[in-house]
Amino acid sequence: MLSVPSPSPFPARDTPTVRVDGVAEEYAYLAAWPHASGAWERAGQMLVPGADGPEDHITVRAPDGTLAVVRFAIGSFYGEPDAALIAPGTRVSEAMRAGHELAKAEGPLHPGSLPQYPVPSESYPGAVAVLLPILAVDAGQRGLYAPPRFAVVRWPSAEAVGVGDAPGFDPAHWPPPRLGDWPPETIRGWEPPRLAGTIERFSAVWGRLLDTWFAGEDDPHLGDEKREARVLLGRLVPEGLLGTCAVLGPGFWSWLEGGHTP
Repeated sequence: MLSVPSPSPFPARDTPTVRVDGVAEEYAYLAAWPHASGAWERAGQMLVPGADGPEDHITVRAPDGTLAVVRFAIGSFYGEPDAALIAPGTRVSEAMRAGHELAKAEGPLHPGSLPQYPVPSESYPGAVAVLLPILAVDAGQRGLYAPPRFAVVRWPSAEAVGVGDAPGFDPAHWPPPRLGDWPPETIRGWEPPRLAGTIERFSAVWGRLLDTWFAGEDDPHLGDEKREARVLLGRLVPEGLLGTCAVLGPGFWSWLEGGHTP
């Protein structure tokens, strides 16, 4: 008989399926949510017609022998020959890269500036803000320090808009406040596949949430993806950085936490 992990390592969901936009995102999801005994291994796969479109049912096995079935909603890419080549979250990484390049062009920029995940800008409709905190070593410890600057680019084109001082930054008080260790303690010690899968899965979900926010539309998977994104983001960045994100995009942050619709 098929056994189900208890408690399940997968996030609780209101919908029976997990939305993905490519085969690579299926792998990323499984890597991001491993079993307590270790990484999942695929043990079987079946394409099933679902009420809301095609589903990919993947049976996975944990190192202790536990089996589980994950139902992926694949309607967004079903039938595409290059679906396996789609890298999760490409647009998010492109926005981060474009923001970093824009800030360097506007200069001067601290060499340790590390672009973070974009949030919708309250001041520039249709654009996202990319925070640029500083990665530095102090007293032998790597840490992330509060961002002096942020860059604004259009979503999803990553077209340059401008650069500004981050909320709360005071050049008279240098260095800026330390946000925490880098990498964060929450992910320290993870195996590289789990870390890579978590970043890829989060980036894919984050990109869809940005799309939904700007389009002002609803989606049956929206609530599930909001909750999953909040958990993954809390693991990937120091908690202190989230406050600055909320200041830059308070409406989006309220929506992400379950508040008003866009």
